[in-house]
Amino acid sequence: MDLGPSLPFLSALVALLVGLAVGKAWERYKLRDGKWIDRRRARESHHYVLGLNFLVSNQIDLAIEELSQAARVDADALEIHLILGNVHRERGQVARAIQVHQALLQRPKLTRIEHAYILLCLGLDFKRGGFVDRALEAFNEVVRMDPDNQYALLYLQKLHEEQHQWAEAHRIRKQLVALSGPDTQPRNQAILGFLENALGTEAMAVGDRGRASKHFESAIDQDADTTPAYLNLGDVRLAQGDLQGAEAAWDSLITRSPERAYLAFDRLEQLYEQLGAPRRFEERCLRLVAANPQDWRARLALGRHLLKRERHAEAFEFLLAALEQNPHGLTVHQAVWGVLLKLELNRALVQRYIESARSSVFFLDPHVCLKCHYRSTELLWQCPHCHEWNTFVEERIAPAKEATVEM
Repeated sequence: MDLGPSLPFLSALVALLVGLAVGKAWERYKLRDGKWIDRRRARESHHYVLGLNFLVSNQIDLAIEELSQAARVDADALEIHLILGNVHRERGQVARAIQVHQALLQRPKLTRIEHAYILLCLGLDFKRGGFVDRALEAFNEVVRMDPDNQYALLYLQKLHEEQHQWAEAHRIRKQLVALSGPDTQPRNQAILGFLENALGTEAMAVGDRGRASKHFESAIDQDADTTPAYLNLGDVRLAQGDLQGAEAAWDSLITRSPERAYLAFDRLEQLYEQLGAPRRFEERCLRLVAANPQDWRARLALGRHLLKRERHAEAFEFLLAALEQNPHGLTVHQAVWGVLLKLELNRALVQRYIESARSSVFFLDPHVCLKCHYRSTELLWQCPHCHEWNTFVEERIAPAKEATVEM
């Protein structure tokens, strides 16, 4: 068979196949210290897999040891070194993490995405180490290289929030809203609402009531569950002499979130005193109790109100009912004893209190963050640990139905 005419084509095909084979080999293998090293071994080695397993199970020290072994197999494996640096950071070895990530930045021929991701990790290192300015610089550089990087934008927002730079935080959250899908919009609106409220509080602190009022109204428009905005809006209107407007703002809060109505109790009680209509506060508390029989805070507020008006016997009944709904509330016990002292420690009433409180647990009203389980003795709008907005709920112990053990 004559192969003469086909020989050039076959030669070219063989050369192409040889080139592909050499290219794949060069991609997979590299010569180090006279030995060919398989680049894939870094990811396929048992050290890498073990390191990831230890990382998932939160055994950080063992994860560092195994990932370091995997990195020695192939020093060019970018993702392993990135992970290793991040693990050092989580271990608290911030200086080591910065060193690892800065060394990666010096590598030649990094892609734009690789460069941005290393900078993001470096920004997190600086943030963890308390180097706020350098963290801001790193995250801003990531956004310059990759304007749609939502992680960098989110960390920038958090940093600005921590520095109380509310206008910058608000601007960045607006960018995130534009990049987010429809499923995240409710959460975005909630965060924008709290940032608007923070801007209003900032304006109120410098006496700019007009601007503060606009921010509080905008916060409520963004998300109707921005509870502090109602309180602050009422405060601004009260300071401007608009008593009806203040009452309307606090009324809106009670209508929207009756479980948070107690935050406006002191304000409303003082307002009705100014209006010469203290009876309206009693009526409001009674309506809340009727709508929610477990509302111990409305009973507590009403009991304290009646105590001020020297209606001691009525106050005791409401306070005892509050105690039955919330036996671990120290403030309720204090209020009951205040009334009992006014009633000269009436023996029968003291006995009723003891029987009701026998199985009580005494500690301050606890609040817990739903995101990170951080605990606080007061209701916070932003968690100081995970920095999420509006995640605190009150953790309560249900009242005992029956006392099965004699104390």
